[in-house]
Amino acid sequence: MRGSQSLIRSFVSAVVVVLASCGSEDNEGYRLEVSHRVEFEPIGEMSGIVQNPLDGSFWVHNDSGDEPRLFALDAEGRVQIPESLTDDFHGEAVEADKEPWPGVHIDNAVNQDWEDVTTDGVNLYIADMGNNRNTRRNLGIYVVPWESLSDTRTATATRFIPVHYPEQTGYPPLERHFDSESLFFADGSLYAITKHRQPVPIQQAEPGANLYRLDSQSESASNALTLIDHHPELTSATAAELSPDGNTLAVLSYTAIWLFERPETGDMWLSAPSRKLALDIDTARQVEAVAWFDADTIIVTNEQRDWLKAPVALFSPSE
Repeated sequence: MRGSQSLIRSFVSAVVVVLASCGSEDNEGYRLEVSHRVEFEPIGEMSGIVQNPLDGSFWVHNDSGDEPRLFALDAEGRVQIPESLTDDFHGEAVEADKEPWPGVHIDNAVNQDWEDVTTDGVNLYIADMGNNRNTRRNLGIYVVPWESLSDTRTATATRFIPVHYPEQTGYPPLERHFDSESLFFADGSLYAITKHRQPVPIQQAEPGANLYRLDSQSESASNALTLIDHHPELTSATAAELSPDGNTLAVLSYTAIWLFERPETGDMWLSAPSRKLALDIDTARQVEAVAWFDADTIIVTNEQRDWLKAPVALFSPSE
């Protein structure tokens, strides 16, 4: 788990300083609406969110160090316990003689550094691809069928897809460009966006992000991620998700939300026309997860348990 609130604030402020010095993102912006705060101890640091296509619920996970588990929330960000378990567990409202709902435990999985989740409509994909120090050799993606998450205490990851970056030659490398906190599904493929840092000993945010596509899903050998695009200004990407109609990619960073239009040809999403909403970090804080509420509204969550909303109408064309 992360450190104190002051350390979090210092880290995000450092990101803003780097961005301002590079002229790549605004350091003042929209004050996100905090529509709900998840006052539920087991959900400590929301790091990923995805909507269940079967019932419309939203599923979240904690950051590194937690058990391998998922929690269901409703459209307003309130904890949803499977009906069959309500006699034994409580949600945000404490009830006597009941324990807090521990979430759905995912068998055959370990949360080394879960950073994002996405879906193809049938399966939920969990990106265990957090790699802050760029030293990990066991990156991968867990696959959990949605139908197994209904009304249960445990579900099973039916597959683990190991992945690696072909461009990485050192552990750690000189260029710290091999950490990903953003996973999305589009047109039959999984995609990851990287989060860059300057070399040690500085370790501050570095402007720029790469887009990778997963072209194979072997379980017995590591799958090389295919580098297909780059954005020079997108900095510290922490989550991504494709809109329900498949035409707009939302990418979250600590200081802005980006919306990229579907490319006219191919899948170079980061090179497509884009819009941006700069965020006020006093309300956004450490934003780590993004999902689409509907065509007009984006949901953002942070590691301080806030459920935030951003109207798409406020986004402006990026320069």
